[in-house]
Amino acid sequence: MYFLPQLGELLLALALGTSLFAALSALGGAKWRRISRIDALCAAFCSLASGAVLYALFLGDHFEVAYVAGYSSQALPLLYKISAFWAGQQGSFLLWVVFHAVALLVLLRQAAKAAPERESVMNATVGIFSLLLAVLALLTLAKSPFELIADVPVDGAGMNPLLMDPWMAVHPPILFLGYALLAVPLAYSCAALLVNAPTKQWLASARSFTLVAWSFLGAGIFIGAYWAYKVLGWGGFWGWDPVENSSLVPWLLACALLHLLTAARTREGVLPVLHLAAIFTYAFVLYGTFLTRSGILGDFSVHSFAGTSIGLTLAVVNGLVLLAGLALLFFRAKSLPQTPMYESYASRPFLLLLGALVLAFIAAIVFVGMSMPLLTQLAGQPAAVDTGFYTRTTAPLALVLVVLMIYAFVKKWMQRKGAILVHVGTLLALVAIVTSASGGNASVTLAPGETQTVLGHELTFEGQTFNATGDAKTYDYTVDGEHVTALTKLKESGEDAAREPAIVRRLTGDLYLAPTPPESEHEEIMLKRGHMQMDDLYAYRYDNIEMTPEGDHMRVTADIAVTDGETVEHAQPVILATETGGKSEPITIMNGQKRIRLTGVSGNQETIRLELLPSIEELAAESVTVAFSTKPFIWVLFASAIAVVIGGFVAAKES
Repeated sequence: MYFLPQLGELLLALALGTSLFAALSALGGAKWRRISRIDALCAAFCSLASGAVLYALFLGDHFEVAYVAGYSSQALPLLYKISAFWAGQQGSFLLWVVFHAVALLVLLRQAAKAAPERESVMNATVGIFSLLLAVLALLTLAKSPFELIADVPVDGAGMNPLLMDPWMAVHPPILFLGYALLAVPLAYSCAALLVNAPTKQWLASARSFTLVAWSFLGAGIFIGAYWAYKVLGWGGFWGWDPVENSSLVPWLLACALLHLLTAARTREGVLPVLHLAAIFTYAFVLYGTFLTRSGILGDFSVHSFAGTSIGLTLAVVNGLVLLAGLALLFFRAKSLPQTPMYESYASRPFLLLLGALVLAFIAAIVFVGMSMPLLTQLAGQPAAVDTGFYTRTTAPLALVLVVLMIYAFVKKWMQRKGAILVHVGTLLALVAIVTSASGGNASVTLAPGETQTVLGHELTFEGQTFNATGDAKTYDYTVDGEHVTALTKLKESGEDAAREPAIVRRLTGDLYLAPTPPESEHEEIMLKRGHMQMDDLYAYRYDNIEMTPEGDHMRVTADIAVTDGETVEHAQPVILATETGGKSEPITIMNGQKRIRLTGVSGNQETIRLELLPSIEELAAESVTVAFSTKPFIWVLFASAIAVVIGGFVAAKES
């Protein structure tokens, strides 16, 4: 019955074993080369097959698997059943393994077509990359997505409404593709150190992979920023959240690495720093993963994973990878070229090195800021820096980057289309960040039908509208005569789950409306069986309760008599109870005049707890506070981000 989960686990274990053997046999020299590549090929296919098994489990609603039951449900749309693969910690690790396997196949193809003089460095690269795949497979097995549960539920818990958005369906896989590809320059770097390979045998390939990895990672970051802006209603695209920063640091270091790779093509004296950058770039990928999945950021980030046992394992892996890379560089340092890194301060290599240094400084600042919860926790009192820390410290360095880029344009050192597109896009993006931040902000409370002038714009609140299924509501506004709608997804209890702002898009910038739901008072009453209790309108009497087993949960239905003094109505609110909790939905009473929700039942079934909620009509008539802001020319920022990503891919094709 549970063949598929066992198959997925077996394939993952085989990927671990074959990738380890591929790494070990790569050390055996030319006579083991064929065996090493066959093992690496088996490891890649086992990894891909393991991912295919998890997809089959999601698409087949295999709720005997804890991960599937926790993130999917029968009613979940196909798009989100697909994206549920990486909705949680276990699946995102397996996704990382899958992308790593794809990159390994590309490396194997390049190795098969390599010229004889490149055989040695390519074999070592495949071996090191296979070792990194083994590490990822081990981490995935440590927190397996194929773990079974004893009590199989009839249906799964479904996906967090925040994640049910097309942008979030593509944001994580693009990020993890960037992470996986950043292991390639590390593998090339370590392989070159191991076999003492000349730069012409590996530098160009490492640069191409780094460009593609940097572009994918940048695309993932930009998509995440747009999702935060468009869907979350935070009022901006970047909040310097530690989880956001955990992907920004390796992206900045990868950008520095690209500058060093470019400089090394003409100045081999750059190689020691280049190897150092390759090691730290991937080490910070692992560090960011540790930081976001260890639970350390639980109180400091809105989208950090809860603490799990894998945090310590990640820390150990991160330390081992970093120390192994640094040890290899230390022992091979004397064999590297000792020539000057640049001929003069006015030369192009010096400018590339200075740009890499500034990027490394920015990355170091962000690293310190995002690590502050960990550093202060070691001192006994966890704390985080505010957003002002980042803006005050990185703004001067960003200005230096602007000056350096303008100087490079004046000197005409950027000839290729990709480089021009990336740097022009970066300049425009930095300008757009400053421009969009110069807009106005205001908070105003409006009753339905009320109009006020806010920041020079005529704003009218048309009211709230609840959809027929009760899983969403909209806030309707008119801004300068143009109708816009903010959407809020609701939990089954009627509480807000995810909010999407209303945005008026204009050539001069966006008008941004993020409503705050009214804080309605929810009265609770305890009812004893056969006793009556009153609120301001009605009297309630708890008459009976019925419990019906349904798969892994119990349907608990209370029979409650409600009267206004003239008529009596019987209401049957329901809780679907499980061992770990339950869920219930409000039901209307007395022709929609009020709603009630069953929220608890005593062990002896003699007392129940009811939540008394206002009617939909009352909610719709409430005043709502909206955060209204202007974002001058913010579309330039998003357009520039697209240009930067496209430029990275163009540069990779040109190299």
